[in-house]
Amino acid sequence: MTPQHELLTWYRQVGRTLPWRQTREPYRILVSEVMLQQTQVARVIPYFARFMELFPDERALAQADTDSIHRAWKGLGYPSRVERLRAACQAVLIRGSWPDTPEKLQELPGIGPYTAHAVACFAFGRAVPVVDTNVARVYARRDGLALPLDRTGIWAHVATQVDPGEPIPYNNALMDLGATVCTARNPLCGKCPWAARCISRQQPAVIAATANPLKVASVKVTYGATLSDRRLPRQHIVLALIHHDQRYLIARRKDDAHVGGLWELPGGKREAGEDDRIAIAREVREEIGGEILSARALLTFHHAYPDRYLTFHVYRCRLFNPLEVRPLASQELRWVTPAEFVSMPFPPANTAIQERMRAYHRGLISRAG
Repeated sequence: MTPQHELLTWYRQVGRTLPWRQTREPYRILVSEVMLQQTQVARVIPYFARFMELFPDERALAQADTDSIHRAWKGLGYPSRVERLRAACQAVLIRGSWPDTPEKLQELPGIGPYTAHAVACFAFGRAVPVVDTNVARVYARRDGLALPLDRTGIWAHVATQVDPGEPIPYNNALMDLGATVCTARNPLCGKCPWAARCISRQQPAVIAATANPLKVASVKVTYGATLSDRRLPRQHIVLALIHHDQRYLIARRKDDAHVGGLWELPGGKREAGEDDRIAIAREVREEIGGEILSARALLTFHHAYPDRYLTFHVYRCRLFNPLEVRPLASQELRWVTPAEFVSMPFPPANTAIQERMRAYHRGLISRAG
């Protein structure tokens, strides 16, 4: 029995039933693939159903206004994804039809190699590789591929394995295998259809090293104080780094407040029972009258006092109607450039944010200087 036959036999028995696997429409396939970027399947399913009700085809999405698409997308994160999705649909209408190869699909705005290959396979039945982290992990372990994986090399390797007669179920099976059996940690090797072929089976060091084989190693930079005495109480603060049109929103503390006159980010204490996103949505509403469109974790750091620690959770945020904010709890609001942001007088507890932004915008700030 060939490896392809083994995998397909397993898939027909235990493969996941997902709504986007019931269609060959390129629009629906594309929407699902964009939603699934950095978002878990279970979370995507209800969003996909609602999105299809609101925007059932590429014409409906292409003609939709920005506010409506963001409200439909709200909660999935990375809102620029839906803007790129709409742009791709607009381009399809101009072309008059959907391209059906990875090369042609990448001519659409915002469509990269992975998404292009996925649409070419799942919508048009092209026998092309579709390589995400799960798929790369499966082959790195099964075939004992050298680490770190070469991204071009893994695509070429997977291309030689695709079943030419059944590329759609084969690629779906690979994704299911990586997501449910050959998982990042504690893989279920006893349930794997390729267990007898796997070079890395029962090699804990290799399994650990291949948990995320496409991840690029980076040096972690620590900002703020170190938690040297964990017996001290901690207070959690959420802060919104709100950006719009290449500028950031900062608020000046009232003159009669502690460290009055200094600048800071909108935000405040996380209340009991709140998670970060609920807290930051509340703080933004209370302090500037804004509504969060998206919030993406950027930085967590600590500031030490003799009797406690403050732990700051900074989120990079976008708002609905960002130009309608107003200073409900501060002296003044101001939109500033990155260079202005890092030079403004912030309270000592907040200077780690400026350090992080100085590193984030290093090139832009140096040119402005």
